[in-house]
Amino acid sequence: MALPIEMVHGTGLTTVEENNEWRFGEQTGGVVSVTIVPELFNVDDETLRNKYLTGVSPTATTIYIRSGIPLAKIASGTNKGAYGPYDPKATDGRQTAIAGLLESAVAVNVTYSGWQVDDTYVGLRYRGDIIKSKLPVVPADEAKWGGCFYDVEDDAVTALSGSAGAAGSAGVGVKSITLTKNTSGAITGGTWVGTDNKSNTITIA
Repeated sequence: MALPIEMVHGTGLTTVEENNEWRFGEQTGGVVSVTIVPELFNVDDETLRNKYLTGVSPTATTIYIRSGIPLAKIASGTNKGAYGPYDPKATDGRQTAIAGLLESAVAVNVTYSGWQVDDTYVGLRYRGDIIKSKLPVVPADEAKWGGCFYDVEDDAVTALSGSAGAAGSAGVGVKSITLTKNTSGAITGGTWVGTDNKSNTITIA
């Protein structure tokens, strides 16, 4: 569903709200570049669309996809290999697991012909300490997380990655992390071993 176009000309400022409260402390590294499909954030569900986007108004010519949105890899169709918002109701692979979080807000130009993004190559955070309840879209407890994430909230630290919510909530910690790199030095994946001595795969792209 396309964003509405106001038929009356007007002037004024559109307020753009960017909330980074989902980040717990300053963190360096842990980000890789991936390609997103911007149109997947323009959903029919208005409540969900308002969680994905900020700066939306009938007269806005530039809106923003919020940072912190859980992203998932598309496994089928014309956009295979790219990323979109994690959606347990999707059928293209985005329902499988959260690959990471959108690192920074993405500007979208709203034109007569549709959406235009200057660069669909964005940062995906695959590890870090976060406050899950502060994410723009809060995944269900049973959502499966890739990467290496910890939910730090109310003086408690919960491992989100490597298991579907129930196991993470049981308090499985991380004993060791081993990352793999390609010949260019970019991190391509790895494994982590939990306190239950089980080895888990870290998926980046």
